[in-house]
Order: sequence, then C-alpha cells, then structure tokens
Amino acid sequence: MKVYVTQGHESGIGLEVFFKSILLMDNSEVDQICLIAYKVSVQNTLQALNLPFIIHDKSIVVCGTLIETVWLTDLSVSQSFATLIEGMKRSEKRGVLFTLPTSKDQFPGFPGHTEYFRSFYKKPELGMFFSSPDLQVLLISDHIPLEKISSTLTEKVIFDRLNLALKTFKSWKWPIESVLIAGFNPHAGEGGMIGKEDERIQKVVKNLSKSHQVKGPYPGDTMLLEKKSPNDLLVYLYHDQGLGIFKGLQGFVGANITLGLPYPRVSPDHGTSFGLYGKNAADYRGCEFALKEALKLLNRNSHGKNSGHQS
Repeated sequence: MKVYVTQGHESGIGLEVFFKSILLMDNSEVDQICLIAYKVSVQNTLQALNLPFIIHDKSIVVCGTLIETVWLTDLSVSQSFATLIEGMKRSEKRGVLFTLPTSKDQFPGFPGHTEYFRSFYKKPELGMFFSSPDLQVLLISDHIPLEKISSTLTEKVIFDRLNLALKTFKSWKWPIESVLIAGFNPHAGEGGMIGKEDERIQKVVKNLSKSHQVKGPYPGDTMLLEKKSPNDLLVYLYHDQGLGIFKGLQGFVGANITLGLPYPRVSPDHGTSFGLYGKNAADYRGCEFALKEALKLLNRNSHGKNSGHQS
C-alpha cells in the first residue's frame, strides 16, 4: 500500500511544496510514498530549488532521501491528466491518491478533479471535504454558478451527498461528533420569509437525525459559533459559503479530501500559484499537513476498514 502522488501542473508549485515537505519527513513515512511524474518537470523544479538529486529508473534521491517514483513519458495528454490516470489505477489496489495542484484547463471537459471523479465513477454524490487541525467543513455543492444552486440542490441531492459523507466517515472511523448544516438563505430563511428552500434542509435533517447527530439549518453567517469541538462537522451548501470561512481561519493549512471514491483522495488546499513557479518561495505547510493526513488514512484505512483521524 502506498500514497500515490500525482505531480500536478508542471508550471505550478506542486512539485516544489512536495519536495520541501518530503525532506521534513521520517524515512519510514517517505517509504510509504510513491511519486508519479515526468523527469523534465522534476528536474526543472529541483534545479530551481538548488537541491542535489540523482534520478534512477524507479526512484529519485533528493538530498540523500530516496523517493519511489513512476516516470511517465506519454505526451498525448497533459502531464497533470496522465499522472492522475496512473495514480487512480494504482490507488484502486489499496492505496491513497494524493493529487498536487493543477489548473482547470488540464482536464478534458471538466472544471477539476472532483467533477472528473464524479463522471468517471458515475457517482454524482461524491463530496468535497476540507479538514484542518481545528475545523472540518463539507461542501454539498462546489464548482457551480450561484444561479444554479437552488435548482441543483434538491432534497434528494442534499440527502444523498450528506448521507454518503457520513457513511464514509463511519467506515474510516473519522471522529465526527455533531453535524451542523447551514441553510440556503440569509437567516436560514426566517421560517419562509426569505425563501422556501430551507424546508429541504429541515426534511433532510429529520431523516438523517434518526441515525446521526445532525442539526440545522443554521444561518450560514453564524453557524460557526455553534461549533463546540474540532471534530464537529460544518456542512455548507455551496463553495464560498464554506470555503470563505475555512480559508479565512486556516489559511492554506488544510487538506481537500474527496469522499465516496473506491480509495481516499487527498490534496493540498491551494492551487498552482503560477506566479511563484521557479522562485523557491512557495509555502509548503499546506502540502505537508495534507501528506500527513494521507499517511494517516493509508495506515488506518485499508479502504475503509481500519481508518481513523487524529487532529
């Protein structure tokens, strides 16, 4: 079993923050990681970082640290996409997929990783979850325009996505305590005075509360004040409703985790930062945290049988 790391965009900071993180890890941790990448992209990054390295057929040695590596040569698709496909294949054999950042134009017809996974595995209910030491946030929808939120998030969609997430947490033994879900509208609709959509949330909460500690809907602007524990799950209906709070409080020290795949998928909670490429100026802390989370899932998960989370 391995954490399979896909290189992401060759002109982004993904490889830089990966190598910076690796060099802070114990050899026992590095031995559980396999990088999937292109030699030229790795060479360009390490030369920019001014780090000594030696490339072998199935590994690379950076500052004396050996990292198992799968080198790809296919140039018929983007490097991001090619390494992703290889990582998906390998992760299905009892691994964890770790994707370094890429840009939306690298996916053929999809806005990003999560949308591609939903299409590839035919699972529209896959969830986008963000974890940090102090805050756990689940999005019910992610990269869709605000004008489509109401029509997209039917009662069934909300139930299916939240239910799948809760089942995944249970199978991973991820210690979720209370589950708090935000409303659609300001003030959670004020009993129907500001829209009727929050009635959907009320019905979902009623159905799920029979088996889980689910509460809501809460006004999105004050729900954070209801959190009592770092293990409380805050559920937001759309992208900026949840991630504005998450990133405002946590910065980029967080892990983006896809729920419902045949394997855990983890990614740093930041993008490519093209403007920092080659400058040896990227902050590695988000990648380091996310890699540590991926290793925890690898060692405690075995595809949902023995997993646990330690904040």
